[in-house]
Amino acid sequence: MAEKMIKNLLEKKLVLLKKLKGHLQKQNKAVDENDERLLAQILSAKEKVIESLIKDDQDLDRQVAVLDDKNRIAIANNLKEFEIQIERETEIIFEMENDCEKKLMNERFELFERMKSLKKGRTLLKGYGRSPRIKPKLKGSI
Repeated sequence: MAEKMIKNLLEKKLVLLKKLKGHLQKQNKAVDENDERLLAQILSAKEKVIESLIKDDQDLDRQVAVLDDKNRIAIANNLKEFEIQIERETEIIFEMENDCEKKLMNERFELFERMKSLKKGRTLLKGYGRSPRIKPKLKGSI
């Protein structure tokens, strides 16, 4: 009974990880296309998947906590293929997330450099702006 419940939770986790991977692919595409509206939608959907993953992990922890050592080891050996698949999906997701973060950091750096050059250009323009008003040396009317 406990093994079946744990197996169902692991299967659900794999499905959620694949869904998360799909969201990450869409996220990378949205970042490449600079589509902020789509990116916000994807991040919202991704957050919901992550919340489901966290909830399922907590359920899994509860299920494993009630097992004795002998059953825990037996179930772990029986469900080894899920561990391998989950680990593989997690590594792929980690790499995709890092790639997206690098893209965003590069874009941020480029925007910062552009802002800095605009500010520098504005400062240079001030030097070529209006000449200061020349005050007459004689006061009053002549």
